[in-house]
Amino acid sequence: EPKIDNPFVNDMTLTPWMYFKLFFGILILLPIRMLINIIIVVVIFVCVRAGGHGWAPGRHLKPWQKYIMTVIVLPLVRFWTLAVFGYHHIPVKGKRAPLEEAPIVVIAPHSNLMDSWMLSIFTWGTTMSRIENKAIPVMGDCLNSCEPIWVDRTVKGQGTVAEVISRIKSPGFWIPIVIFPEGTVHNTDSVMGFKTGAFQPGVPVQPLLFRFERHPGWGMWSHFGHSIPTTMMLLMCQLHNRCEVEFLPPYMPSQEEKEDATLYATNVRDLMAKSLNKPITDYTLDDLRLVQTFYDAGYPRDTGLIEYNLINRIFKVRFPELAKMVDCFMRMNTSKSGTASESEFLGFLRWPVEEHAKLLFSEYDTCSEDGQMRYREYVVANCDLVMKVPDGEKIAAKAFKVLSGDGDVLSVASVLDYMHQAGYRSVSNPAVERFLNRVSQSHDLDTTGFTAYVAANPDVKVLLQWLLHGTESL
Repeated sequence: EPKIDNPFVNDMTLTPWMYFKLFFGILILLPIRMLINIIIVVVIFVCVRAGGHGWAPGRHLKPWQKYIMTVIVLPLVRFWTLAVFGYHHIPVKGKRAPLEEAPIVVIAPHSNLMDSWMLSIFTWGTTMSRIENKAIPVMGDCLNSCEPIWVDRTVKGQGTVAEVISRIKSPGFWIPIVIFPEGTVHNTDSVMGFKTGAFQPGVPVQPLLFRFERHPGWGMWSHFGHSIPTTMMLLMCQLHNRCEVEFLPPYMPSQEEKEDATLYATNVRDLMAKSLNKPITDYTLDDLRLVQTFYDAGYPRDTGLIEYNLINRIFKVRFPELAKMVDCFMRMNTSKSGTASESEFLGFLRWPVEEHAKLLFSEYDTCSEDGQMRYREYVVANCDLVMKVPDGEKIAAKAFKVLSGDGDVLSVASVLDYMHQAGYRSVSNPAVERFLNRVSQSHDLDTTGFTAYVAANPDVKVLLQWLLHGTESL
């Protein structure tokens, strides 16, 4: 079981003193800072629109545009951060390395939009940002005027890594690339798994650490907590907010790390977590996508947490396969409690021999052993059972011989005949139904077609193992 609580949740617990400070801030600080905020935002908006006018992906900013950004906009953003949001003094450790030594800056942990604004105080850099941020007023214009690399998370193979490599190696001046390798915001109780985009070019990176005040969590914007406007209001209501910034020395990758971006990302993540004195976890943006899917369907907000990076490393399972398991788990856990009971499992499986089904449930309920199967247990057991099953060709050959009655072709009649002889009087199991439909659609299935079908459907391997050996397959 994961040792870290849900990183996407930020539940604030306020003491009476904190309520008093909040009341004082709303009454006195908020009106003053809101007035300053409106004035500065309007000026910044005009400047970034002018500074980013005519810019398109793949092009450099013109000298006069860079002048507007560095001489006018950046000081305004710094003043905005310091005066409006209460970050009056920000201690800085270390220093920014020259572009030639570390063309990429990686930042962790990623807690809120303030991370990007903080950058303006210490360095000017372009960032790899989700394309949805482009539509945020003012912020989207600020990002667009900094030669960003927009990322559409719904599109695979969009060439973002190739764009990073191109900027690093191309002649001419590109400003440093700043990347949040965690890929999403969280409550900063841990350091999450890193995406490999910043590390695939194999060039040195400079880690940059942000230490925001964690409790009571005014400035933490998590996906399950207060909204972005509320976060900004809470920050403006505080007389002073604390933050510390630390530049670590550039990380020079070894030859092994250059060839393995996952290893490179993991080692940098571990170094940054050690410097922050925070635990590491293998939760990623993909965990958030699973959590959000379950939550939108009415399940508890912890249901989809599986530590995707860890599961992927062990079982090599991809996200689309996990999405299919989500659908199966939802159809099984009809109570929407987030844990499937043995009775729900048996009702979903509809296995002909109940003793076999109960034994299979015990294989799924291995972590907690409390009679309740969580989605993570369901995923691990599904992957583990597929790995336990013998090689697809071997089991396909054995199954074809048995199910066809030593014949040359496989038919629905021969499969049903074997199942009835073996005591399987029901074919209401979804996997059995799907298997029989496949056989019936092919009329008479020969050994070559059957082997190809089994190889393309890992769940059929598990089904055949059970049909052939019953409980012995465990």
